[in-house]
Amino acid sequence: MDRMHKKSALAGTSSLLLAASDLGTPLAWDRYERQLPLCGFTSSGLNCRRCLQGPCRINPFGDEPSQGVCGADRDQIAMETLFQLTLEGVLETARAQALCGEGGGQEFPDIASGLPPETRQRLASAGLLPVRITDLFRVQNAFFSHKGYLGETLRDLVRLSLIQHGLLSQAAAAKQSGSAPAPEAQGLNILMVGQAPAGLACALEAAGQKAGGRAVSLFTQGSLACPAGRPAADQGSPELLLGMKVDAVLVAPNAAWPSLEALASKYGIPVVLAKRGTSPETLAAEVVDLAAHRAQNAFYGSAAQAVQAAPADRLPEAPALRAAALAGRVKGVVLLFGEAGVKQTFFERTLASMEAALSEQAVVLLGGELAASAEALGAELATRQGERLAAFAAALAGDGLRPVFPFGSAVGLPAAAALLSALPLPAAVAVPECYRASTWTGALGLVSLGFPVQIGARLPFWGSPWLAQTLPAELQTLTGGRLLAGPSQPEPRAQGEELAACLRAQGGRTPRSAA
Repeated sequence: MDRMHKKSALAGTSSLLLAASDLGTPLAWDRYERQLPLCGFTSSGLNCRRCLQGPCRINPFGDEPSQGVCGADRDQIAMETLFQLTLEGVLETARAQALCGEGGGQEFPDIASGLPPETRQRLASAGLLPVRITDLFRVQNAFFSHKGYLGETLRDLVRLSLIQHGLLSQAAAAKQSGSAPAPEAQGLNILMVGQAPAGLACALEAAGQKAGGRAVSLFTQGSLACPAGRPAADQGSPELLLGMKVDAVLVAPNAAWPSLEALASKYGIPVVLAKRGTSPETLAAEVVDLAAHRAQNAFYGSAAQAVQAAPADRLPEAPALRAAALAGRVKGVVLLFGEAGVKQTFFERTLASMEAALSEQAVVLLGGELAASAEALGAELATRQGERLAAFAAALAGDGLRPVFPFGSAVGLPAAAALLSALPLPAAVAVPECYRASTWTGALGLVSLGFPVQIGARLPFWGSPWLAQTLPAELQTLTGGRLLAGPSQPEPRAQGEELAACLRAQGGRTPRSAA
């Protein structure tokens, strides 16, 4: 980790990084540095793997090769890269939902009924409503066949993002109310990555009782909700979480961090694989037995951090926000979601966006994996903007509001979007940091619903200057939303200023919904 001098903007991360360094344990930053320099063709969207005749690449400077084997040029290959990224985002969400036992191929709730009339009319006139699960099998990048099909491909990109919105709405409707009990200090802490088998939570509780009445806390990681456990406040990475008081790791299907098994062995943490055909009871008994043995024999040290659960999901009440807006105590709402990635200092862009929102007296809705670190982000924001944050919090207290509301996983995005639409306030969306395909598709979904959406990651279509100019303009014409993204990453503070300017430009607007 020699090249990246500042890994995270959160103070609590330093001790975890030092602990990993003392063990000689490589983390994501080390592996990222070994990948440098990154492939310029791929990062610009000029590397095509559509078929087995390639992979093909396009010279970004105008020299040869200027076409793929099939004859596709830089514009067509860049669009293909973006299309596949968007499609993968939908499939990522659908897989997670299926593994949690939700959906099952059922049709979505009628998302059109919750849209503002203007948005509903715009999307319907473009043939994008109603949204059906079967639409997933009809979308295609027709632009790859001929550039005259740009309009059809853009509509299918929007259609994919609306399918993603439908999947999240479906998952939200199936989500059980309430939350898992708070972790106990003397209980067993189990980290699960991937989607849990059905019935695991009850099986773990029963296994804990059989193991001497031990309380068992199941922590999860990821931007999609898993009903079996509670998201962990992992400082931005499950690798950092292993430096805390974790007693066992459970790896389930659809897990995203293959590094955890080797890393857990360095810390002496047992790893259990949720194999196909293993009953929840058998799996729970095995993981509880290993966790209890680890907890009995491990020496964590006085400096070891306890595993903290992410704050409970909650969106502010619309009437309270309206009242605060009418009194001039709130002047906007900013929705932030995404996840920390190694290409930039963890959470620095998120904090810059939060500071920008605070400067405009805007309430922040925090979602995705960013929501899991809401308390740490709030503490760092207080360090940077103590007086201003305290004054804003005091002004909101009488309305039952606060400056930051974590609303949980991406499953909460439809409800958060509906709230923004119903308010007479300037509203903006930002994805200050991300790496998941599903996060990009979720962001495109909010553009499709008419919101301005700022992206804090470099998207893979900048190898085509024509597409980079055309795509945001055509999306705005089609959906009314604005995609705020650039070929290079400005400083976090500059992105924060852009977000603040976006709020100011809206002025005092009327609600987008009929309500």
